[in-house]
Amino acid sequence: MKKEKETSKREKDAAPDRTVLGAERSLAILSAFIDAPEPFGLTELEERTGLFKSVIHRYMMSFIKEGYVVQRADSSYQLGPRAFQLGKAFEAKFDYADFILPALEQLVRETGESTAFYIRQQDQRLCLYAAESPESVKATVKAGSLFAIDQTSSAQVLRFFSVPGNAARSGGRYVCISVGINNPLSSSMSVPVFGPGNALVGAMTIFGLSLRFDPAASEVLRGKLLGLAQDLSLRLGATSQAYRNPSAQVFDETALQETSPPQ
Repeated sequence: MKKEKETSKREKDAAPDRTVLGAERSLAILSAFIDAPEPFGLTELEERTGLFKSVIHRYMMSFIKEGYVVQRADSSYQLGPRAFQLGKAFEAKFDYADFILPALEQLVRETGESTAFYIRQQDQRLCLYAAESPESVKATVKAGSLFAIDQTSSAQVLRFFSVPGNAARSGGRYVCISVGINNPLSSSMSVPVFGPGNALVGAMTIFGLSLRFDPAASEVLRGKLLGLAQDLSLRLGATSQAYRNPSAQVFDETALQETSPPQ
């Protein structure tokens, strides 16, 4: 009797599942179009969603009626004008800072070191956002600063992962490190952050004084940085396939170039 009461209490305390199956199916079907290179039919939608064709067809009738999907003359489907309007509304309100800055601040709290987010500007890298370490002695960088695409960890990320297809060639190694490149006293580690179309958005970086910060020896920290980058990428519009078999092992750009077949 007591065991039954304990079970009942656990069930009562558990958060109820308030998700709506129909909404989840709708989103799964519409999401299947995101990375589709061309219009497709019910067979491919069935493969991409795991739903039966008969089920998908009923949903498509509603999507077509509301303008979210268009059926072509060959019976294939593509996203409709309503989906485009929804995307433009998102684009108008979307601000990278709302997602990237909290991630950088979280890293500072959990590591005690400074963090930054870099994007590529032709042959330079721009520090788009930065968050400083609370330590009295620290390495810092100001948002808005421009640097060369050199051998620092952030530059390695921007140079390699900005090339389409290179993410798949990384062998699951996404964490770049550098020691004493521009400042003999500092070290850094960086990972790529992806966005829509799984294209590179920028490099998320932790950097600090080499006396207390050793990227090569910090496997746990490398894993933490990579995990946060994966979460941020999903928030920015990438898919779960942006990272292929990710690990906390150190990325070696030089070794990969030496083993790559000639172009």
